[in-house]
Amino acid sequence: MTNPFSFLFSASAEKTSNEIAELFPFALQSQAFIRADLLLTYEKILTDVAERTHGLKKEQEPLLWDSAVATDAAEGLITLLACAMVEEKELFLVLKSGVLRKATNEEETKIRADYKKSGESKTGVFISFRNYRRTGLLKIYSGFEYCVLGSLNKTLNISKAIQLKINDLRQGVALNDASIATAQAKSIAEALRKGQDVFFDAKDSIDMAKPDTSSAEKAIGFLDNKRAWILGLPLAYVVGIQTGGLGSTGEADMRAVERGLRQYFVSIIRPVFKAVFGVDVEFKTQDFRQVTSALEVLKTFDLTSEDNLSAETKQDITARVFDVDPEEEAKRIEKEKKAAEAAKAKNPPPAVPAIPAQPPGNGVQPGQPVVT
Repeated sequence: MTNPFSFLFSASAEKTSNEIAELFPFALQSQAFIRADLLLTYEKILTDVAERTHGLKKEQEPLLWDSAVATDAAEGLITLLACAMVEEKELFLVLKSGVLRKATNEEETKIRADYKKSGESKTGVFISFRNYRRTGLLKIYSGFEYCVLGSLNKTLNISKAIQLKINDLRQGVALNDASIATAQAKSIAEALRKGQDVFFDAKDSIDMAKPDTSSAEKAIGFLDNKRAWILGLPLAYVVGIQTGGLGSTGEADMRAVERGLRQYFVSIIRPVFKAVFGVDVEFKTQDFRQVTSALEVLKTFDLTSEDNLSAETKQDITARVFDVDPEEEAKRIEKEKKAAEAAKAKNPPPAVPAIPAQPPGNGVQPGQPVVT
């Protein structure tokens, strides 16, 4: 028995066979573009945060970066974290004999069980980026950018073509003379390609498409603004262009970058470094203006009487200006004082010989003759 809906399938097949192939396909597929875009973004952010992080030992720093040598652990910690953030997956890491690598299936099972039981594991580290909402939003705007670039790719490729506009071509050329018109058009195109002079009718014209990139620029600008907001970083950091203006020195962007990177340090870099390397690292600012202002505060406090501000208050304000923990800094100062006192007690300074007292009067002892 024949299929009563066969005419639908035949029409669909005919429609598919008559579709025009894509003239200028984009070099990258959508998913590959989105993944590469997000991966580079996260790698840049984590790298900048790592450069502002202090406390790692010299032998631990190479584990942050990728290696060109083809090994099982060629990817550094920064790349491993960025990939997990892009893919919104869980990451199990093992550090053994100075080599940082992904955990095997057996190690992953052991680490997961240990974390479920006690929140830590001696086998390795459990890091989770599941439901990382920032990645989901960034994928949307990165997909929009892919569409804009695909449209721009078609526009720019079309603009390379020379358009020969023949007046009343279909009306003035019969079917049996089509070959002659085709030969003339080819000769004109070949002459233009070589930069030679051509001749044709007065109403004929030669045009080239002028690409309009203004709409693409506005669209990409809008997408960059949204991505900067999602990342929590200034637009200047996302696009790599300093904010313009007569009074702009870049300091506002620098402070905004510091604030934006600090959130990644607190939520990702610091706990991961603590779990992997067992080191409590610190975030050091690169804002020279803040350091200069802090030094001025320190000079002022040295000249200020303690009748107005107590020494403890000065230490507390100074610690906050230099972005250190006041309590920890007070402990360090007290520790250094005790160490200095202990060293002084162990190695006392040499005794200074006493200077004999001068006799009273003219310095002549009683009973001695006075020479005049």
